[in-house]
Amino acid sequence: MANKEKRDYYEILGVSKTADEKEIKTAYRKLAKKYHPDVNKDPEAVEKFKEATEAAEVLMDPNKRSRYDQFGHAGLDGASSGGGFGGFGGFGDFFSNMGAGGGGDFFEDIFSGFFGGGGRGRSNGFRNSGPERGKDLIAEIQLNFKELIFGTTKKIEANLLTKCEDCDGFGAKNKEDVVKCEFCAGAGFVNVTQDLGIAKFQTQQKCPKCAGAGKTFKNKCKTCKGEGCYHKKTTLEIVIPKGIFPGQQLVMRNVGNYSKSGGEKGHLYINIHLLKSKIFELTEEGNIKMKLNVSYLDVILQNKIQVETFDGPVQIKLPIKSQNGTLINIENKGLYRSQNSSHRGKLICVINIVIPEKINEQEKKLFEEIYNMTDFKVENDINE
Repeated sequence: MANKEKRDYYEILGVSKTADEKEIKTAYRKLAKKYHPDVNKDPEAVEKFKEATEAAEVLMDPNKRSRYDQFGHAGLDGASSGGGFGGFGGFGDFFSNMGAGGGGDFFEDIFSGFFGGGGRGRSNGFRNSGPERGKDLIAEIQLNFKELIFGTTKKIEANLLTKCEDCDGFGAKNKEDVVKCEFCAGAGFVNVTQDLGIAKFQTQQKCPKCAGAGKTFKNKCKTCKGEGCYHKKTTLEIVIPKGIFPGQQLVMRNVGNYSKSGGEKGHLYINIHLLKSKIFELTEEGNIKMKLNVSYLDVILQNKIQVETFDGPVQIKLPIKSQNGTLINIENKGLYRSQNSSHRGKLICVINIVIPEKINEQEKKLFEEIYNMTDFKVENDINE
């Protein structure tokens, strides 16, 4: 690319000409992560990555930046010892050139972030850190109020990855049928070199022949087709203890998917939800509010009434002057404070007085007699 066609380095990185080293590093990090060839497969991403790297290499080097600020791209032509981008012999040279400006470690940190570590100019994208746990499962469990208070047992169906019993997870009937992959020499990965012009990257990728297993089979197991495992519909029993609140997450360990690499089974994460109710409402303190329908006669006569709780019926006496919205607390009938606690919240009864829509003639006469003999009158003072 001729100099007159090159974009301004500050414009490429999206920084001002007064940008300090930290701003340049931040801008380059953002672009490098966006356009790195191992992340972005767009054909144009390679050129954009080169462009950003070239700009950062100059602006992170005080000497090169000074020449660029004075003379533009022409000030970098013919520079000695890596002063031009044609002088790079590979990624190692690129880092050593950056080292003078203090940027080498920064660039290495960025690229090691892509691949998971490695030396200068080499990063390892294939992690072979030993057995990994199988994939986890997540279950969304809906509970009613009674189940939430006392706990319960739920069953769910899951399509679990399961170890093949016919081949004991080998993928072949006999161990002799399992052979080392010749393509990757049993490593499970292969080295791939990418030449980006100004830099060369050597990464490790999963072997395309054995899919990272490091082995192939002479005769595959017919049940699992050489996978060593298969999906199987399984019923899982979930025990929900008392003292659980909506929004909590429970964990059942090692009951999930099988691990192909020989690790533990995955975990089952259980998210607890509370079903909506027209009668009950849960408070943050673990109390339960209950809409309690009460006859207007029981309120007038201050009768004892029976309340159906989750623990069974309880007799309560209606307080004097009970109105709609009057609260009556029944202790120790709410949620347990925790799984190991015997203490519970309250059942808070919210009075809802019910008046009949119709009454018969005999009832009407009785009410008229009461009305005429009582001194109770209702007044509305508009001046209050």
